Amino acid sequence: MSDVAAEKPRDWSKTAAGWRKWFYLVESAAQPVSDALVEMAGVAEGHRVLDLATGLGEPAVTAARRVGPMGHVLATDRTQAMLDFGIERAEAEDLGNIEFRIMDMTAIDVPRESFDAALCRWGLMFVPDLVAVLSDMRQVLKPDARFATAVWGLPERAPSSSLAGRVIKQELGLDFDTEGANTPFALSDSSVTLGAFKAAGFGDIESRAVDVRYVFQSAEEYAQFRRDRSSLPGKIEHLPKVDQERAWAAVVEAARDWEREDGKVEMSNEAVCVAGKR
Repeated sequence: MSDVAAEKPRDWSKTAAGWRKWFYLVESAAQPVSDALVEMAGVAEGHRVLDLATGLGEPAVTAARRVGPMGHVLATDRTQAMLDFGIERAEAEDLGNIEFRIMDMTAIDVPRESFDAALCRWGLMFVPDLVAVLSDMRQVLKPDARFATAVWGLPERAPSSSLAGRVIKQELGLDFDTEGANTPFALSDSSVTLGAFKAAGFGDIESRAVDVRYVFQSAEEYAQFRRDRSSLPGKIEHLPKVDQERAWAAVVEAARDWEREDGKVEMSNEAVCVAGKR
């Protein structure tokens, strides 16, 4: 029997507050990814754009700035608590060209051939049937329109997401998935994503690596970041509190390997952006 509580489908509403708390730190690092996706999808002024798994509103907000007042962005996610922050952002920036809607990317409910471009940042890793989702996505695009997505590269090239889980497993002697299906690294082998795009009927497929550089004020801040935003706390909540805290202390110490002379922790992470044409 595993020492880990039984795995359940992730409830993103449980970490929505943490995502909101750390949004601006994340976006200072992740904006180059949103910019790359908008460029690779060919988003232009006046376009209608679909953003799947938008979370807190990216790259939807970036796309909305690009399409202008004559364009329209439909930002979708399955978690209302995530969308609420995106709505606040759009209102704060006076972006009246974004609509936020509850929608699961495995059940895309929009008219066929109705979008000039589509986007998805760090969402496809969690779908059970990638080719099926990509095929559905292709059908809602206009002819020759493009879809662009971002996934994480190999775990060793994305320490911000991989370090804490690896350390906790080792420290506590646990066995739970930090790679593979339904994890942030499900598509870290880029050949899988490229093959799925091809199988779904996309052409003119391209990919590029984008650096996502997180800067934390300290190793302790990195550990808190992971506690607030990841599913890791739930994986060890069945253990005594003293063991949980010992594991997080080990995460702090491991993060010191990325410590700069000024005490800040700087982690370079590889995102892989892939785009294809209908």
